[in-house]
Amino acid sequence: MSPLVTSEIVAGMLVLLAVSILAFIFIRRRLLAASSLLMLCGLRAHGAKSYRLGLMRFSEGRLEWFTLVGPSMRPRRVWERARLEPEAPGKPHEVISGMPDAVEVTCHYGTDTFQLALSLAAYTAMRSWLESAPPGFNVNVA
Repeated sequence: MSPLVTSEIVAGMLVLLAVSILAFIFIRRRLLAASSLLMLCGLRAHGAKSYRLGLMRFSEGRLEWFTLVGPSMRPRRVWERARLEPEAPGKPHEVISGMPDAVEVTCHYGTDTFQLALSLAAYTAMRSWLESAPPGFNVNVA
């Protein structure tokens, strides 16, 4: 086989691999968003130096955080709605790529403390979701 044919095969395989990866990312995002609202969110664990970009989803009684790119369809972090306590938003100390209008929200979940970087609209949606009661929750309150 000539070097030209070999290089064409290698180039074709690389293009096929790139298209496959992009298709997988697109399909994964569509499947994650099929059941609920999905938004871009940065997560910084307590003591970490930088944010990890990911996707945040409101589920029934839970807030779920997925890695931005990865094979898993399961959330990396899950917080129960009733135990999550966000503080007031502030400006992040660092610039987060892809999120120029981000606000930083320090959250407490039991003894765990972490920061979320969200767009202002995403923060408003999260705050509304946390403060609203799901149907049937505390129905016997007089």
